[in-house]
Amino acid sequence: MIFLSDDYINKYQDTLSYIIGRAIHEQYSFQHIEKTIAYSKMIEELEKSNITSIAFSSMEHNYHEMFALKDNDGYVLDAYGVYGWIGFVYIHAFLTLNITFETLFYALPIQEAISIYPLYHEMDISQTIDYIKEKIKTSILDLIMKHKKISTRELSKSTNIPFSTISALRYGNRDINKLDAMKLFKIAKNLNVKMESLLPDIQLDLE
Repeated sequence: MIFLSDDYINKYQDTLSYIIGRAIHEQYSFQHIEKTIAYSKMIEELEKSNITSIAFSSMEHNYHEMFALKDNDGYVLDAYGVYGWIGFVYIHAFLTLNITFETLFYALPIQEAISIYPLYHEMDISQTIDYIKEKIKTSILDLIMKHKKISTRELSKSTNIPFSTISALRYGNRDINKLDAMKLFKIAKNLNVKMESLLPDIQLDLE
C-alpha cells in the first residue's frame, strides 16, 4: 500500500472529482471521460511516481489539459456530493490497490460508481474498496476480456499465444507478472490497453 500525506490525497481527490464532474456536466460520454483521464499526462505522471504535477497545478488547469473547453464554463465542484465521493473513491482505490486508472475504470466505471453512490457513500471506504476487489478477484485480464466480450479462444488466435496460456493467465493459474514481455505486449495490443494495466500491482513508489 502507498502512503501519502493528507494534503496530497485531498488535492488529488478534489482534482479528480472536479474533472469528472465538470466533464459530465459538459456532456462528454462516460467512456470518453474514462479513456481521456486514464491516458492523460497528469495521470500517467502520477502512475510513474511524479506526485508533484497534480499537487501544484490548479484543478482548472488540469481539466483544460485533458478536455477541450466548451461555452458553459461555470462548473463548481460540490466536494460533498456524488462527484466529490467518486474522486475520493478512485484516489483511495488507486493508492490502496496499486492498479492503473485504466484498470480501475474497468473495475468500477464512472456510471457504475454513480449508481452505487446512494448505498456506499456513507459506508467506510474499505467497503467500496472490497466492492472493487471483488470485480478483479479472478484476474485483471479476465475483467478486461469480459468487458470487451473477447473469448479466450479469440484472444489466443489474435495473439498467436496458446489457448492454455491465455486460459491459465485469465483464471489466475499463472502469474502474468512472469509472462514474457513480448506476449504481454501482444495481449495488451489486442485488447487495446496499456501493458501495465494488465498487471495486478504497478509497484508505485510514492512515499
